[in-house]
Order: sequence, then structure tokens, then C-alpha cells
Amino acid sequence: MNIDHLKIFINLTETLNFSQTAKTMNISQSAVSQAIKSIENELGFDLFKRTKRQVNLTKGGEAFSKRMTIMLSNFDKAVIDSREISQRERSALTIGTTGTTFEAHLLPLIIKDFRLNYPDVKIYLEYFSHNQLKQHLLNQECDLIFTTIDDIQAEKAFNFTPLVTGYFCALVPKTNPLSRQPRLTLSDFGHQNLILLNDDWCPPQQLKLQTTIKATCTTLETTYVDNVAVANTMVEAGLGITVMPNFINCSSKNLFTAIPLDYHATLAYGTATLIPTPTTTTARFIKQLAAFDGWSK
Repeated sequence: MNIDHLKIFINLTETLNFSQTAKTMNISQSAVSQAIKSIENELGFDLFKRTKRQVNLTKGGEAFSKRMTIMLSNFDKAVIDSREISQRERSALTIGTTGTTFEAHLLPLIIKDFRLNYPDVKIYLEYFSHNQLKQHLLNQECDLIFTTIDDIQAEKAFNFTPLVTGYFCALVPKTNPLSRQPRLTLSDFGHQNLILLNDDWCPPQQLKLQTTIKATCTTLETTYVDNVAVANTMVEAGLGITVMPNFINCSSKNLFTAIPLDYHATLAYGTATLIPTPTTTTARFIKQLAAFDGWSK
């Protein structure tokens, strides 16, 4: 059945006026009549009762109208959604982040520069836990994710591009006496409130550090949060201390001090993409990431 004919039919059910529907649809009145007649021939029953003075739906026409209104609405949505997916596949970049202050600070600068060179590329950002991001990448729901090497090194399907390396540090409120120390050991956290990440938001090295701290300090108080941004906010509010890679934090340091930990771990932060080679747009974005000169600032 012709979709355009069905759209004419639905409009006519609203106007109940052949002349008005012709004007609305920008077609001739005879084209409206032909469309309705074509549908009626396929259905085998009349859709309208027509007299010289008025047009009304038949009972069959009412029932058909209700179903077709829903069907055409779903059809239009399907077209829009499919067109959007097609556009994203051709000229878009979907980036997965965990919402760290590091990403929040640097990504706008990098994306702004990228758009200067590639203004037609649509960029989408998604925000999930690191485990969810890995699954989205595997499902090809995003093109690249920001992550740490320890989080994806066991995944043979991923390729990692390092951007910055670093070490674990503690973010200590400046009101806390520990903020004056040049370096902290894990035992220094005794009797402190430590703000830790929930397991689903913890890459392996972070989880290992948190477990080691809890085993070392039996007098430790702990508060668990769902993401790094919340941990940062709580530290800035003086509610406790948190630990994280030094490169993850880009918040204002007016309210806390970042102090290196006496704890050895090899840390690297960058992007992960699916193997084989990523799309041209993704490769261009990664190249711009690597050339960005603000990683160590």
C-alpha cells in the first residue's frame, strides 16, 4: 500500500474536506480522490461516506484510521532514527568517558580544535562506568573510549593508544594536616576518612590499591562513591581524602593538595579502539589527541 496515499488518507480524516486536504498536501483535489479510491480498492470497502454537503468516516474507515495513525507515526520515527544512525556511521564520532575532571577539562579544548579542521563531523559523548564503556566499544556503540591500560590489557579485541603516564597520589583537603606532607605512605591513612570508588568504577590497579590500603589501615573509615567527579567534590568539601592517578585530576587545587603515594604502580592513560584499524574519523581524532600539548598541564 502506498505510504503517500496513506498520509493523504490520515490528513483527510482530520479535515473531512477534500479541498482542504489537497491544499494542505499541496496536490490537486483529484489526486486526493484517486489516493482514497486506490486504498479503498485494495481494502475492499469504503473509507468515507460522501454527500454533497459533508464527508464522514465509515465504521471501517474509523478503525483503519486509528491503526494507520499509529503505523505512520512509527514509520516516521523509524525513518528519522535510521537516518540518524546512517549519518552517525558516515560522519560522526562517539566518544566514551567516565566523567573524570581530567576529561571534563581537556576534552572541550581538544574537540574544539578538532572541529576547526573537521566541521562536518558530528561528535557524541557518552558517560558510563569503565566496564560499561568497554561493552559499548565491543558492541560498536561507540568509536573510542578513554581508559587506563590496566583496564583493557586483557582484552585482545582492543588497541590502546597511550597519551600520558603517571603515578598514584592522594587528594588531601588543605585543612587536613597530611596536606603538608611531601609524600604519603599507606599507613598514613589510619583514622582518616578515605573516599573510594565502587568496584564497577575501579580499574584493576585502582582496585588493587584500595584493597591494599584497607588491609594496611584497620582504623580506616571509608566512603564509597560512583565516580571520580563525586570523589573530587567531597575532597574539595573537606569530607575526606581520595586516591587516584595524578593525571586524572584537573580540578582547581585551591582546596586540596595532590600528594604522591609511596606505592609503586605503572600507570598509563589513553584511548582504546577496536581492532582492526578504526575509521578514518576516529584515527584523525586520535592523531589530534596525541598531538595535544596540554596533557602534562
